[in-house]
Amino acid sequence: MLQLKYYKKMMEKISIFDSMKTAFTLWIIYFSKITVVGLIVFVPMQVCIEIVSILIAENEFLVRNQNNFFRFIRDIIGSIALLGIINFIVKILEHGEEQTIKEILLHGLKKWLKYCGLLIIAGFKILGYTVLLIIPGIYKFVKLSFLDCVVATDKDDKNEELNLLDESEQLVKNRWWKVFLFVLLIFIFRVLFELSFLLLYILLPEFALKSFLIGVAIQVLGMYFFVVRAIYYLKIKKSNIEITSSENSDEIISIEKANGI
Repeated sequence: MLQLKYYKKMMEKISIFDSMKTAFTLWIIYFSKITVVGLIVFVPMQVCIEIVSILIAENEFLVRNQNNFFRFIRDIIGSIALLGIINFIVKILEHGEEQTIKEILLHGLKKWLKYCGLLIIAGFKILGYTVLLIIPGIYKFVKLSFLDCVVATDKDDKNEELNLLDESEQLVKNRWWKVFLFVLLIFIFRVLFELSFLLLYILLPEFALKSFLIGVAIQVLGMYFFVVRAIYYLKIKKSNIEITSSENSDEIISIEKANGI
């Protein structure tokens, strides 16, 4: 295991590509553990997708919208792994603490219902802004883009849901453009990553479990992007704490000077 001191050094720069580089290092080190977590979550998820694809095969409307159904299944079931892995990485970087596979999964399950509820609320918020204009919708989407990280790392289980929404928005405050660029680039990289598997799917000869195996591989290997999110989130959070501490120190100094201390 790498030392905590080394982890902290890796967190110094708020850079997208530096975050991706750091994430790759951690992803390789904990590849087996992250992969097992992914298999436990994404194998049942892909089974659900395969069953749904069979059930809707005769309905033209449902077939046309099957990607939406599949995305919904991935977002809902996959969030168990998402929340667990984000918390796992944050714990390593903040305290040098590792979790077992069981602890990662249990944490994801523990936070799952709250996250799903907040995801619905956030969705309505984004939709409300989008109804006004597309740009306000994008603005609100970026402001809430680290909701998963906030929920995953929230230590107070009694924390009000709306407080977590506010915390996500405050996190992005004063660095909206940087976060927007991060979200955009990660989306592009994720699309390119999935297109490479689509090409593999086309090139491979037909066999019974082809779509199932490739679907699982995309999700399990794509957990690398969960690690990137966790690292970038923690860097922003750390930077915000440092800025707040600096502002408080300046304020105290100003008060002392005013009082002649």
